[in-house]
Amino acid sequence: MLRSKSKRWFKKALVRSPIFSAAHRFFPPAAVILSYHSILEEPELTDHILGISQPRAAFDAHMEALARHFSPVKVEDIGQFAGSGRQLPPRAVAVTFDDGFADNYEVALPVLSKYGIPATFYIMVDSVENGTLPWYCRVRFAFNTTRVPRWCSPDGKRTYDLTVLEERNAARAAAWDRGAALTRTAQQAFVGGVEKALEIEPVKAKRGFMMDWEQVRSLKKVGHTIGGHTLSHPNVAQVSQSEAQSEIMGCKKRLEEEVGAPVEHFSYPHPALNPHWSKQTLEITREAGFKSAALTTAGPVRAGDDPLAMKRIYAANDVDQFTWNLHCTFLGRAV
Repeated sequence: MLRSKSKRWFKKALVRSPIFSAAHRFFPPAAVILSYHSILEEPELTDHILGISQPRAAFDAHMEALARHFSPVKVEDIGQFAGSGRQLPPRAVAVTFDDGFADNYEVALPVLSKYGIPATFYIMVDSVENGTLPWYCRVRFAFNTTRVPRWCSPDGKRTYDLTVLEERNAARAAAWDRGAALTRTAQQAFVGGVEKALEIEPVKAKRGFMMDWEQVRSLKKVGHTIGGHTLSHPNVAQVSQSEAQSEIMGCKKRLEEEVGAPVEHFSYPHPALNPHWSKQTLEITREAGFKSAALTTAGPVRAGDDPLAMKRIYAANDVDQFTWNLHCTFLGRAV
């Protein structure tokens, strides 16, 4: 415990000192892309459903730190830096959100506006179109709330004892693996089968978990970037070429119909399984006309990187850890 406290104190002191700023001068120019999903006042209230939400207070502290100590830019600026060496301001950081949760508009947008920070919102088309939770959230809810004692794996080779926490978590992971390799109708049928086997009704909210198209268009109107995040959130490196093309190109086409403007930026879903992108998917994004694509692989973006395979980092809740991770990423250290 004492060592942990000392380590936190050391990090806090270091990020507030001029040492990191000086160190940046000795490393190649770099940019960082931040990845968020959901921002809520009280994330713990929906953790059994989403599991990927962060507190509004923490997000506000993050954005204040960005405005004070870094240079917020758009993801398209970082794409141009990677692809053509376009100059960026020192310590350039882009903020991105995956999926299209309603709280991005209702909770995160006012914070972004408060600090004048642009963001990119990568939209999962089917969930926004239909107002339904992403399939992986439905699976999470089903396994977290079921009272059924056992579940048989999709291949029929293993039965999980859901009364044991480790087994329940392993079963949920197995279901995520299966769903990640499916798209649209087949994926929905699989998730519906999981819910039926676990005797769970699909989760319903008093109000929508996802943005609607008008909210997506409003984000565009106030200067934020709208990007694609597939139609149904599979792992596009784990499906057939034709399915990957449909998911990547189809989401671009549908988004452009709704926002009335080109959609030139994409992020790869990574619900389960590895890898989550490949040479084949990279070529599909290029063929589709995307100018940048973001991964979930951690690391900085440097000049000369492929703008269709840009690394991102997740944002730690604690603002000192958040700032530490940003500085370490700029210096090339994985976090």
